[in-house]
Amino acid sequence: MPTIDDDRRARLIGRAFLLLAPVAYGLLTLTFGMDANWDLRNYHWYNAYALLTGRIGRDLLPAQMPTFYSPFLDVPFYWLATHLPARAAGFLWGTLQGINLSLLYLVASSCFRNGPALQRSLIAMALAVMGGLGGGALGLIGTTFQDNVVSLGVLGALAIIAGSLPGILDGRPLPSFARVAAAGLLAGVAMGLKNPTVIYAVGLCLGFLALPARPWRRLWLAFFFGIGVLAGLALGGGVWMAHLWHDYGNPVFPHMNHIFKSPFAAISDYVNVSFFPPGLWQRLFFPFVFTFSPLTVGEVPFFDLRVLALFVLVPLGAVGALIGWSLHRRNEWLTERPATRFLLTALSVTYALWVVMFCIYRYLVPLEMLAPLALVMTVGLLPLSRRLRIGLAAALLALVQLTVQPADWGRVAWADKWVTADVPPIEDADDTMVVMAGYWAISHVIPSFPPRVTFVRIQSNFLQPDSVGNGHLAILKDKLASHRGSFLMLSTIPDTPGAAKAAALLGLRLDPQRCRPIPNNLGETLNLCAVDRTAGNRETVE
Repeated sequence: MPTIDDDRRARLIGRAFLLLAPVAYGLLTLTFGMDANWDLRNYHWYNAYALLTGRIGRDLLPAQMPTFYSPFLDVPFYWLATHLPARAAGFLWGTLQGINLSLLYLVASSCFRNGPALQRSLIAMALAVMGGLGGGALGLIGTTFQDNVVSLGVLGALAIIAGSLPGILDGRPLPSFARVAAAGLLAGVAMGLKNPTVIYAVGLCLGFLALPARPWRRLWLAFFFGIGVLAGLALGGGVWMAHLWHDYGNPVFPHMNHIFKSPFAAISDYVNVSFFPPGLWQRLFFPFVFTFSPLTVGEVPFFDLRVLALFVLVPLGAVGALIGWSLHRRNEWLTERPATRFLLTALSVTYALWVVMFCIYRYLVPLEMLAPLALVMTVGLLPLSRRLRIGLAAALLALVQLTVQPADWGRVAWADKWVTADVPPIEDADDTMVVMAGYWAISHVIPSFPPRVTFVRIQSNFLQPDSVGNGHLAILKDKLASHRGSFLMLSTIPDTPGAAKAAALLGLRLDPQRCRPIPNNLGETLNLCAVDRTAGNRETVE
């Protein structure tokens, strides 16, 4: 029987973990090297810089299509990395991401509510640590992809819900609805800051329908959670969505433009289908595909069994629970019944939406973080003895963790500053326009240029000089035609010949004899070449 000392010890251990786990994660970040991922170089660095320096609307498409993504999520990292030494910024950024472990602990401890306090704390700690050490989570540590930052909103919402069970099932309506609305607010803010988080907001909302409560109670809980999500969406994304609506007539521009039909983009949904499985059977059994062929869901290799294990065990656990219910056998689950029903339903819906809408593994990392707890839940549903279920869960968790191979989206050795670029002197910078071409990530060097230089990208994954039906092409041509100063061309060295062809379509001639290198610490050396106006245009890029 637990003693008062055990309860006090459990509380102390829990509080220590809540405080120290993020710090430990921040220290772990330093062992992985400095983030140099493609998206950081393409838009995370530039977008924050543009917002803070008033360049939004002045430069044209420097970060390709992500130029239109909300910059608010990138500002904290940019501020840290430009005001602190890189290691200090990396530690603080990793510490922020480490709060996920604290939230995972709160969720897990709420799911073992009836167990001994000390045992509950130790199990919750183990599951939380495993949640932060998955193949995707470790790959994202200290990076700017933000999937493990918006996860704070998802896990924060879940911590409120799990901590409020079973009170919200039959407690006083007003406090219960207020709690779930607060949870929805967190999930909505995450969704507003990064739109793909919608899969978690919907999953959590539908999770309320699986709770063991009266039907109308379940519906009201889902309704008030949804109200919270909408409020959070307005808070986290409303300003940027209003900006996109005002400037382009599409609040999620350029996405869903087949619906909004903004003249400033092609009539397209702009969905990235490059990771979609080629057929129905591959999509239906996708975890069997991407677990062993990770490049089907991302740009880099990694290995993690937990999503596949859940994909197999959730249906088996559901069948086991139904058999026990039909035979009137009340099997003692390893975790709290309301929390188990809620979380497994929410994660199932989330996964289903992910496999239909995205198929990009990074977006699944919050689910990956919750997978260790969910695996214990699913094993707990099986019609086996309690001792056997505990042993099976422990063995499965050990197998999953010991076989993890983290992703690596690109890192470099730690430097004094996060981004440096040696830009050569530019004569008459106030009257110079830098034309950007190629499809590589190069906008991270823009803050190293004199601030009065204007940047215009003529070739990107959103617009090319020979694009048809994209209203931005007229804006591009007008911006080039109205410029009366000198031109320079920025590209990678391998992209320079293609940049010259793209420039020729717009009446510009790149002079390969007047090119200067721009070394930078995050990627390959770039080329800065002189450009002159010419007469006559060609019709297509060869």
